[in-house]
Amino acid sequence: METQALIQALTGDGGDPGHPLSPVEKLRLFNALSQRIDELAAQLFREIISPTQAALFAHTVERTHRQAELAQIRAAHTAQRTLVQDLPAPNLEQARAIAENPVAFIHGDLQLPADPATVPTGLMPFKDTTAFLQGGLGLSHFAARDRLHAANTLLPHTDIHGNACGPRYPKLAEQVHAGTARLGPATVAARKLDKLAPSIAAHPERPDLAVRLEEQVAESVAAGIPGATNRLLTALADELDNTADPEPSPDEIRAKTGIFTTKRTRHYTWMSVCMLNADAEVFLSHFAASDNPRTLAGNREAMAAAATGMNPTANTAANGNSADENGNGVHGDHTTDGPDWFTRPENIGNDALDNPAPGFSDPLNGIAPGADGLTPAQRHLQTLLNLMRAPAKPPGKGATGLPTAQLVIHCRLDTLLGLAKGAGWSAHGLEIPIGEVRRRLATDGVIPLVLGGQGEILDVGQEMRFASDPIRRAVLARDGGCFYPGCTVPPEHLEMCHIDGFAQGGHTSVHKFTPGCTAHHHMADNGLLTLVIHNGIPHVILPKHLDPEQLPRRNNHWRQPQATLF
Repeated sequence: METQALIQALTGDGGDPGHPLSPVEKLRLFNALSQRIDELAAQLFREIISPTQAALFAHTVERTHRQAELAQIRAAHTAQRTLVQDLPAPNLEQARAIAENPVAFIHGDLQLPADPATVPTGLMPFKDTTAFLQGGLGLSHFAARDRLHAANTLLPHTDIHGNACGPRYPKLAEQVHAGTARLGPATVAARKLDKLAPSIAAHPERPDLAVRLEEQVAESVAAGIPGATNRLLTALADELDNTADPEPSPDEIRAKTGIFTTKRTRHYTWMSVCMLNADAEVFLSHFAASDNPRTLAGNREAMAAAATGMNPTANTAANGNSADENGNGVHGDHTTDGPDWFTRPENIGNDALDNPAPGFSDPLNGIAPGADGLTPAQRHLQTLLNLMRAPAKPPGKGATGLPTAQLVIHCRLDTLLGLAKGAGWSAHGLEIPIGEVRRRLATDGVIPLVLGGQGEILDVGQEMRFASDPIRRAVLARDGGCFYPGCTVPPEHLEMCHIDGFAQGGHTSVHKFTPGCTAHHHMADNGLLTLVIHNGIPHVILPKHLDPEQLPRRNNHWRQPQATLF
């Protein structure tokens, strides 16, 4: 076919104005062009010796490649629209055979098989369009999924009522069609904008905001710097989260939360986790408990043994440690029955206590191993595995390698009653929507602590020799963390410090306790720091070389934001 005749066939009416070319005739032309392009590229590769011609050749091929990418998503959308997965196997096999060797079809010597006259029944070769793209075209699952997503977001389509609609992201689609943006980065950006859709839908400026965000993302995609686009999308997602309503919508929660498998190889599986802050606080509580070598939950030998393949539900552990019938740790002849923080296992060496594992003041994803040979991240993972492998553990009982999580929420009474704006705050500084706090009060086991105007505890506490669970919870609810200003040791790692030394006649009560880390507890016991009660709550007086004014100080790191009145 001559060039002019081919152009006329593609753009004209085939010589008969009343009968334009049919889709089958255009498919013949399409296959002929595809075959001819391949032949021409091979010829030009051998024949071109002019650099100017080579430059034009390279530009033309690049433009053709972009057009082919756009044709791929158009073909995927067409396959989805026509329900290609419902074709019987003979039709699919014939279409594949023609695509692999189109010569007879181009010359009209071979016809396409007719479509089924009725809806096929029984087991079809492919369950959906994605499966067709995988099995029929040899694409990977993710490539097939991304191609369909690009088709559904960057091409015009019809809604469920049959009405014509434009692309979901018109600015990105315009750039792809104009050739100013590549299809791949535009598809990635469209997929990430979809993830932002629930947050955008909950925003009061929803229509204008959606347009503005797409324009920003489209401009970044056109610049051709994928890293900058990713950073922009991440910043937009964070900004939407921080400016959203006090509580996320059910659609937003459904779209964002869960455990997602992101990658899998022969030996490893990567997962990404997203959850509400109230649920994350439970995780953080578990992790902090497992990082503390003083506790049964953080027993270094048991944790290391479990991580190297031993079953944590077994009745025996390393170095003669075992568990009794109730799941409580037994170390030699000494039984340690009590809360996770109550006693340190006797087989823990001084090295583990002198060099504890990094706390949450260090990077959460730290890779430096502790005395047990495990990194914090490995220990956190092992904590979850231990919990999952020990479903028969009695609730609330401490056991080696199995921490007990507790959700501590700080909230002002006027906020809880709806008389002031604000939220609850967890012991690890996570904001909890006030609606979630109210739901937890209604559904979970609750131990309420009422605090006075200065933060002093009004209705919990009694004198005893050792700090019990209620006293420890009450003191941590009041003080939050270590008494020393600026100390960030997690609450699970703290000890209960007497304001007045017990040996000097001090009482063991809520009002006479304050939490402190090991180092600052020792400094107080040695007289380097002075613990006092000021305005009903514990304070510390620092040495004169640190605080010449000798004023009572309090650690503000754990102080939560105050409520704002309406």
